[in-house]
Order: sequence, then structure tokens, then C-alpha cells
Amino acid sequence: MQPALKLVTHNAVGLGVAAMVSSLLGCSSGCVIASSLLGVIAQNIIDAFSHEHRGRYTRRTKLLHSVEGVTALTVILGGLVAGSLGFRAVDTIGLLVALEASVLSHLLLDSLTPGGVYVLGRKVVLARIPYDNPEVNMILQLLGFLALTIAILARI
Repeated sequence: MQPALKLVTHNAVGLGVAAMVSSLLGCSSGCVIASSLLGVIAQNIIDAFSHEHRGRYTRRTKLLHSVEGVTALTVILGGLVAGSLGFRAVDTIGLLVALEASVLSHLLLDSLTPGGVYVLGRKVVLARIPYDNPEVNMILQLLGFLALTIAILARI
């Protein structure tokens, strides 16, 4: 099976989605920055801890390539960061919603590849696009930066 889309693509989309959602929700500047950083960190956690290698093949595991797994990651990671930064309730909720949108973007992108993702224990494959397709990765990275641009414009 194919690994995830390129990590740089996940990072661009995760950053853009987290920044856009937290900005549009009216989060404070600190919350938008924290959401954006966590959006990227979460992408890397998902890929670092949710693949198993079998010979020359890499396979996604249900641990963090499932809606259930990434939602748990959101609650734990987002809760720890919001608590440690002393966020008000509105920013805590904004951070959690933005981070959840970011990690779900990871699953959406991976569902476009043959390896798919898991929803309630069932494998979901929406397309069979190779993970290293340069055109698709470039388009998705541009969409991530478009989301980041929307976040910036929402703050002006």
C-alpha cells in the first residue's frame, strides 16, 4: 500500500485549515497562532505514529488514521496546549474545533489514496490517487496556502 500524501502537503493543508477555522471563529491572535502550529504538529504526529512497515510496504494503522483516533489526539493535544496557555473558554473551543478540522483534513487527503483511512473501523477509500502525484500534491498545497490567506485576510 501507498504511504500518505507527501507530508509537506499535509503540513500546508493542516496549517491553512487550522489558521482559517480559528480566524473565522474569531479566536484571539494567540489562539490562531497556537492552532496553526498545532495543525502542523498534529500532521507529523499522525504520520510518525500511525504507519507500520511490512517488508518494502508501508501500511496505515487505525491508531491515528481513523476519525476516532484523530479526535482523541485533538482532545488530548488541544486540551493540554489550551490549558497550559491559560486560554479562555472561547479560545479553547476555537482551538479544538480548528485542530479537529486540521486533523480531519489529513484523513480526507489520505482517503484519496489507495491506502485509505478508517471510519468507525471500516476502511474508506474515496479515490486511488498515488501519494506522490506531483500535480495533486501541488494543487493541495496551493489550497492550503489559500486557506492561510483567507485566515490572514479575516484578521485584517
